[in-house]
Amino acid sequence: MLHLRHVLDDVQVPPWWLVGDTQCLEMMVDKWCVEDWEEIHNSCRQRRLMMPGAPHHQGNLHLSQYAARWSAAHGPALPPVQAWAMAHKGKETSDVTYNPEDPPEAYSNPTIHSLLSGYSSMAREIHGPEYDLSTQPIDGEIVMRVGGGKKHGRYWFAYSTLDTASTPTLTQTRARSTSSSPAIRPRPDST
Repeated sequence: MLHLRHVLDDVQVPPWWLVGDTQCLEMMVDKWCVEDWEEIHNSCRQRRLMMPGAPHHQGNLHLSQYAARWSAAHGPALPPVQAWAMAHKGKETSDVTYNPEDPPEAYSNPTIHSLLSGYSSMAREIHGPEYDLSTQPIDGEIVMRVGGGKKHGRYWFAYSTLDTASTPTLTQTRARSTSSSPAIRPRPDST
């Protein structure tokens, strides 16, 4: 740690993204040079390594960019639910396809299957058994109902694809609910 501190003290030219903010660089260096940082970093790394698979295959692409690249490589445009599912199956240039009947093993992380199953069952409960979620945009109200709201600043399903301005809050969803509306489910634990 001391070596890193000396190296960073000798840096005369800050990275391009910190040119105007040397105070920020100093704060970052201070954080990295705290004795507990490496221990915390390693414990978080171990927790990430326990994850059963890769979180997704889209890299640093936004889901819409993944869908556009998949469409450029394979042809037809991808609706959001299909793009989200396929981003958890393989890279945009690979020969992955969307099949709602795929087992959990088809996804890079088996929990993706339970998320898709929960979303599709709630969608059919709200819109009827004929509802084809693979051709429809992701419904924010369904996400709020099946995920029990927005926990820790994140939606339960397809977080980056939802339009937050048009997605109702959990309070609004409860206010609109009637006795015939599907129940708002508590969010399942991730552990």
